[in-house]
Amino acid sequence: MKENPNEKFHIQGIAWNRNNEYVPLYSEKLTSLTGINVKIHEHIEGWGESFAFEMENTTKESRHFKVFFLIEWLACKEDGVGVLSLSKDTFWNYSGKRVAITNIVSCAGSVKKSIYPLNLKGLHLWKKSLSNGSLYYYPITNGLNMMVYMLDFSFKPFEVKQGKVYAIEGAFEEEVSNLSDRIKNGLAFPKEK
Repeated sequence: MKENPNEKFHIQGIAWNRNNEYVPLYSEKLTSLTGINVKIHEHIEGWGESFAFEMENTTKESRHFKVFFLIEWLACKEDGVGVLSLSKDTFWNYSGKRVAITNIVSCAGSVKKSIYPLNLKGLHLWKKSLSNGSLYYYPITNGLNMMVYMLDFSFKPFEVKQGKVYAIEGAFEEEVSNLSDRIKNGLAFPKEK
């Protein structure tokens, strides 16, 4: 990962398997541990960032695969508030006069989400998540935080699946929400070529 002065978010993917092993999605060990090959495309835009992924089962066997996506909003301060949406796969963050939203588009069998404070309690919850492959529900937090998605995939032999995590920063909640809806709809219904 490169340092970029225009970076507004830090997005990271971590793969987890049933042997309680976990590695970053960009690790060279990933395919040998899981049988899943992952390609990642990160983009920094004026509105925020996106993390597109393509996963391929490289084996003749069906595979289960869990991925955690961690998102940290770099502009979030101690006065910030982070909330997860109950109706969508969306997180809202408010800090000062700025607002941020994160969302995900995927073909995972299930998507769970939680928001952990960046303190000892949040670190403890994150360590528990990594140790047993589950996500502990934490719907709202004050101050610095980490937004977490957990995606559970089932792959048939040689099956390929794609998805995208994106994060948007702006000054107005309605503007950020509308842009998120446009991005999500564009990803769900791509134009035919």
